[in-house]
Amino acid sequence: MIYTYGITQQGTYHVKHGLICQDAHNIIKCDESYVIAAVADGLGSEEHSDIASQMAAKISTEYCAENIKDDCSDEQIMEIIRDSFALAQSRIEKVATDNGHDLDQYDTTLSLAVFRGNALYYGQSGDSGIVTLTAEGLYKKVVEQQRDEEGRVFPLYFGEDKWVFGKFPEPVVSVFLATDGMLETLFPVYIRNEPVNIYVALARYFMGPDSLHIEESGEDYVKEKVSEFMDSIPDAQVNDDKTVVVMVNPDFEMKIQEPDYYAEPNWEELRRRYEEAWKRAAYPHLFKDAENDQEEIKNNMEANGGAGDEEDNDNSCSSVTRKSAGNEGALSDETQDLKKVPCEGFINDEEQKGKTQIKYGAKLDKGKGVFKKLFSKSENSPDTE
Repeated sequence: MIYTYGITQQGTYHVKHGLICQDAHNIIKCDESYVIAAVADGLGSEEHSDIASQMAAKISTEYCAENIKDDCSDEQIMEIIRDSFALAQSRIEKVATDNGHDLDQYDTTLSLAVFRGNALYYGQSGDSGIVTLTAEGLYKKVVEQQRDEEGRVFPLYFGEDKWVFGKFPEPVVSVFLATDGMLETLFPVYIRNEPVNIYVALARYFMGPDSLHIEESGEDYVKEKVSEFMDSIPDAQVNDDKTVVVMVNPDFEMKIQEPDYYAEPNWEELRRRYEEAWKRAAYPHLFKDAENDQEEIKNNMEANGGAGDEEDNDNSCSSVTRKSAGNEGALSDETQDLKKVPCEGFINDEEQKGKTQIKYGAKLDKGKGVFKKLFSKSENSPDTE
């Protein structure tokens, strides 16, 4: 059975400046193993983008629900998703025309996912996005954000030349859709060029069946606790409107990775490497001189009989990027907690302790302050863009 939750919160910047929330989402449960969801983000500079985002999310999901049948092929499903984007945009254009407004005042993004069984079909326009948890237990980005070199978004209005549609090539267990502010919390700048370039511990908190235990706690309870967590995110990290939608099928078998995969990244080392890489790019001559000096010292030592054996100092990416979760060994099917995950120690309500125990991670309560601890500069944590 596929469980869901969806949250849209008005951003603090919008609250402070008297701006309406311009995010929207919609979820349609077609049956126990078939759900359609979309998120949309009205461009903040456009006067009527809140209307556009609401229309895009609602029209596209409803069209897909009405037209995708049990016997549809993969190609037919993707064509229906394409048609739903076109219909949403045409309806938006009609509203703009009927009200005598400029069409460019109705710009919005749109990300849509059809989750049927363990198959994921998707459509994408703009800089919102989709992340999935595969049957192999790996968190993966499904689509890239659509922006130009100067960071300007490609909205739905740009049409089919920019829209992207597809079927994810692997079986999936969980799907996460988010508008740009929340999406980018999963991809801090310091890990974007790492072998594991997604903030797994945070992704797991939002969408991992072994973290949510949504089938036991219930959709409303999970939504409430995640909403509290999102509400606690510092303005310095996300002050835009915030939207997330999650669809998860805990009945589908999922492989568990080694503990290091879920462990908190070593932000201090990642920061050091990132800053060094930036300095090397900005001041290459300084590093070239230093490297020449090191080469000269090495040659002199070799000329004098060698420097002896050097100690093994493994600073490879695999050894420094993630702190070990301990020496407990790999996760098994039995309960075994990890350390240093975003939801570590989540529990306030004594009545919920037995109910929300997490099998492999921590617990799903007490969102307050966790995000700040993870991302605060004073804690040697990453910036987000």
